Amino acid sequence: MKWSEEERPRSQPADSKGPPITKYYRSGEPKSGRSKPPKKASKIIVNVKRWLVRFINIVIVAGVAAGVVYSLIVRPQPQISISSTAYHPESTYRQTASQQLQVLKNRNKVTLDEQGIVSALQKRYPEISSASIELPIVAQTPTVHISIAAPSFFMNSSGKTYIIDSQGRAVAEARSLPQIKGLSVINDASEFSVTRGSQVLSASAVNFINRVISQFQRAKIPLDTITLPTLAQELDVRTTDRPYYVKFFLGGEPLQQIGQFIASRNHFDTSSSKPIEYLDVRVPGKIFYK
Repeated sequence: MKWSEEERPRSQPADSKGPPITKYYRSGEPKSGRSKPPKKASKIIVNVKRWLVRFINIVIVAGVAAGVVYSLIVRPQPQISISSTAYHPESTYRQTASQQLQVLKNRNKVTLDEQGIVSALQKRYPEISSASIELPIVAQTPTVHISIAAPSFFMNSSGKTYIIDSQGRAVAEARSLPQIKGLSVINDASEFSVTRGSQVLSASAVNFINRVISQFQRAKIPLDTITLPTLAQELDVRTTDRPYYVKFFLGGEPLQQIGQFIASRNHFDTSSSKPIEYLDVRVPGKIFYK
C-alpha cells in the first residue's frame, strides 16, 4: 500500500522505548478539537454580562433608595404613651397629636418639628407637664410620650373654680372636668388674674400646700379654709375648732412650720394666754400671735 507524503505514518525513532506511534494527521485538519467562537458572538456575550451587572446594580441602588425614603416617612397615626388619663382619655390626646403630624413638614423625620408639636399639645392641654416624640429607625409610626401633672386642688378665684395641677397651672374650670372630684379648695384673695393655662403657683408652693393638707388630716385637725392672701408667699389656714388662723410661709420648710404650729396649738390649749386673731409660724424657731 502506498501512502501519500501527508498520510505517511511517522516512524518512531530507533532509540525510543515507548509504543509505536500510530497517529497521523491529514492535511487541513485542526490540531486541536476545540474551536474558538466567532469574535462577534464573544462581544455579544460580554455586552450581555455588562448589561446584567449594571441592571443588578441599578436594582440594588433603587431598592436602597426606596428603603431610605420609606423609613423617612412619618405616619400621622401615632401611638400614645401617657402617664395618666385623669383629665382626658388617651384618644383625645392622640387626635390632637395626629392633627399636628398631618402638617406637611411633620410628615417626614428630617423636617419634623418636635418642639412645635409638643408646644401645641401643651397649649391645648395645660396638664401636660412634658412630652416627647420617639421616631423609629425603619418603621413609620411615631410614639408620643406624654407626662400628665396630677390634679392637686381646686382654687376659687374671681367667682370661678379652677383645677390646679401639681405644677401650679390652672388646667381648666372645674365644671368642664366633672370627673375630677374630692379635692381640697383654696381661696384666692391675692387678686392675681387666673385664666385657663396660666401659672398660678410654683410647683414647690403646690407641694407645700399639699403637705399642710396631708399633715392636718394625719393629725386629725379639722380644716375650715385655706386662703392665699394679698401678701406674697403667705398661706393662711383656719381650722373649725379654734378662733384664730395660722400664717405659713410658702417659701419655707413645710414640716418644720407644721411642727411649730402643732406644738404651739397644744401649748396654748393649756395656757391662760391664747391667740385671738392669728398664730404666725413663718419664722423658724419663733412663734408670733395676736
